[in-house]
Amino acid sequence: MWSITMQMMKKNVRMLIPAGIAVLIGTAFIAATLLFSNALDASMTETQTVLYGDANYAVTPAQNAPDSVYENTVGDFHIDRLEAVDGVEGARPNVEGPITYSSQDRHASGVVIATSRDAKLLPVSIVQGRAPKPDESEAFALPQRLASQWNLKVGDTMVVNSSANTDEAHPEGFAATIVGLTDDPHNAYGFYGGAAVASDGLLARLSGTTSFDEMSATELYLSIDNANATTLGDAKATIIGDLPQGFRLLSRQQAADEAIKKMSSDGTDVTKQFLLAFGVLALVVAALVIANTFQVLVAQRRKTLALLRTIGATKRQLYVSVLEEAAILGFVASALGVAAGIGLIAAVGASGVLASASMQIKIIIDWQVVIVPIVFGVLVTVLASLGAARSATSVTPLEAMRPLELTDQRKMKVGRAVIGLFALLVGMGLVGLSLWMQKDHGDSALLAAVGGCMFSFLGLALTAIFWMPWLMKGAGALASLCGPSAKLADANIQKNPRRIAATGTALLIGVTLVSTIATGAASAKATMNQALDERYSVDVVAQGGNVPQQAADKAAKVEGVRHSLYAPTALATYETPDGKTMDTLVVGVPSAQVLQSVMNIDLGTVDVDAGHALMPQYDAYDGKRLTFTDGRVSLMEQVVDANSEDGLMRNGNHADLAVTQRDFRRVTQTTPVVAFVNESMFADGTFQDSGHMLLLKLGGANVPLSQTFDDLTKVFEAYPNVQLGGPVAERQQWETMVNAMLMLLVALLAVAVIVAVIGVANTLSLSVIERTRESATLRAIGMTRGQLRSSLAIEAVLISVVSSVVGMVVGTLFGWLGINMVMSSIATVVYPVDWRTYGVILAIAIVCALVASVFPSRRAAKTPPVEALAEA
Repeated sequence: MWSITMQMMKKNVRMLIPAGIAVLIGTAFIAATLLFSNALDASMTETQTVLYGDANYAVTPAQNAPDSVYENTVGDFHIDRLEAVDGVEGARPNVEGPITYSSQDRHASGVVIATSRDAKLLPVSIVQGRAPKPDESEAFALPQRLASQWNLKVGDTMVVNSSANTDEAHPEGFAATIVGLTDDPHNAYGFYGGAAVASDGLLARLSGTTSFDEMSATELYLSIDNANATTLGDAKATIIGDLPQGFRLLSRQQAADEAIKKMSSDGTDVTKQFLLAFGVLALVVAALVIANTFQVLVAQRRKTLALLRTIGATKRQLYVSVLEEAAILGFVASALGVAAGIGLIAAVGASGVLASASMQIKIIIDWQVVIVPIVFGVLVTVLASLGAARSATSVTPLEAMRPLELTDQRKMKVGRAVIGLFALLVGMGLVGLSLWMQKDHGDSALLAAVGGCMFSFLGLALTAIFWMPWLMKGAGALASLCGPSAKLADANIQKNPRRIAATGTALLIGVTLVSTIATGAASAKATMNQALDERYSVDVVAQGGNVPQQAADKAAKVEGVRHSLYAPTALATYETPDGKTMDTLVVGVPSAQVLQSVMNIDLGTVDVDAGHALMPQYDAYDGKRLTFTDGRVSLMEQVVDANSEDGLMRNGNHADLAVTQRDFRRVTQTTPVVAFVNESMFADGTFQDSGHMLLLKLGGANVPLSQTFDDLTKVFEAYPNVQLGGPVAERQQWETMVNAMLMLLVALLAVAVIVAVIGVANTLSLSVIERTRESATLRAIGMTRGQLRSSLAIEAVLISVVSSVVGMVVGTLFGWLGINMVMSSIATVVYPVDWRTYGVILAIAIVCALVASVFPSRRAAKTPPVEALAEA
């Protein structure tokens, strides 16, 4: 039988191509998904550990560590003792602070970080000169971009200062030598446009402490030799023993994994869920299409199989022959699919489309990338062919020689309806269970949701023979008014519900997947955009000292700035319900509408009048939710005590306000809470303005973000106390990464369309084969070839319209469920209804049905009546 199997495969190689394409597409998607996941994991790991430099270990506060760990200083880590441990190649505490640069009446602000004996441990690159030595005096490395703007070079001297400087002998700052230039290739300090690197002594003076050891530090990065397992183990044990209480030692990968999981509230890996949800749906569709394809193959070979039975082939031999053919096809197509998947990801990486997100597509081929798609492809192909294999052996040789439609007009069994209804009930039960579980059991809830969708769709497919012809009666009645071809199409739909259900289900599969992915993509983009709006609520902020009005006016005219808001500010405190005192920056705005113009988040309907305050939902420092007693807050203004030589603060005026909360963040980094109030409260003296801040919203101009930021930096060069920053660079990086993930869904849409066309073509081919005698009889009594082709085309359109509408409804619900499972833990899920997309899907489905009917209808029309009757 092996030689016969191979001969049949060679003879029907054209018929095997559609099935092979379905397998190839499915396995290519799996391979591409695994590769993309590997690359995304590597990129996310790099993003979450960007401050590590080349360090492979980190000392961080332990989970549930007491608040006292945040009071630790550099000296508490005994870095000299740690660096002396055998196997430790270097250590760097994560210490940073504000810095102001001054040179020839030009000023700029930024951030400065601690240096290291090993420059490889720095999160920025030294592109010229060298890194300052820890024990060096008044030496630092300047960001290359600022050096280029101000025409500075290594060896030059400039004045650096900080708002934290408490050195009475040098209130204007310190003259420091530029020993190197830095670059920030990984956008670690994108908020500040890069970072300077200072020697220990200079950083301490800028931070207002007497020595570097007294500076606050809660993280330490280490480079430990991994070559010798014994040395590594001894080094780790020694380090852990020397750590202050409440700290732990993590590898770089462990720290990255933990940080990525913290992106969701329940500790679930969002990326894994995202890819898993859509990957499983695509693979289920591939299996169903393969099953339909093999049904066509067996139907076309019914005479060959009958002859084999007649000359002595057993049912088992025929059964094994079909499975062998499926296994060979699955292996070849899967291997090609793996190669196609690798090529696709390599092409994406070579194109550089993700370069703006600082994400490099690295081709990381592990055993899962090769083995999993091939095993799954072969397994799915074999399992999908089981039904076809059974149908090849379920009749006697004499019955197999008769027309297929004569043996298929048996009464439908009740078992199909029972199994279908049971699958529907199980599916709905699993969906309900997933919604109940999702808060505390993310992974399990996702699996339950996927299982619920699979069982629900299986139930719909099994019961399609009952509900699909009923839904088509109305459409068929209208179509029958268009002529004899349409009447014949309507009659065929009503005559054979099994055939209609098979063809309709093929299209239902494709449309459901397309709708699921389209809905999921739209919902994911809307949800992620909202999450980005919440986390990066303002693009650019200028504050510190008193931002002058003339500088604000100039900044508003910079190309790339869409809206601006120049607002008075004051410092205040309030007491939380649990007795904690919260520092608050009070900002005066003309109205909620003006504030909305510079905010990315939709504030909705809010009042910012004299009796109201708009405040965030979360503490910017620790992320805890803010609560207010009876929806009110009592703000106590903090003003500089005129009688204090040290500039101490005292209580000023008091304001009791009604609070409206919205989820906005990253407005300022100076206080954990921001309160927007009406500017009239500054005019009437309720609050005394201690300064001004400028909020900017970018966009609307075809200029690079970096150019806009550089132009804004030049505006504030003359104002040393003004700090310019903003999360717009980080937001753009995340937006590009989100768009990259959505590109995967766009690719899935194309895959789903191809799968739908293959599925419909296969089932229409089976329909033509089944109606060989019927078509011959119609041609014999006078029906033209054009009428026969039109009949099949109209039938395909009728089926496509009904199947598409049902598929869009089901797919939308599936898409909403999937996004709810994946995204609800990290953001408020948005459920959009895009009618334009639905219209496009319906139009494409109709076109696909017509295209899929071309070859089967040509086959039916070209076969002479006498020959067709003889074949049947």
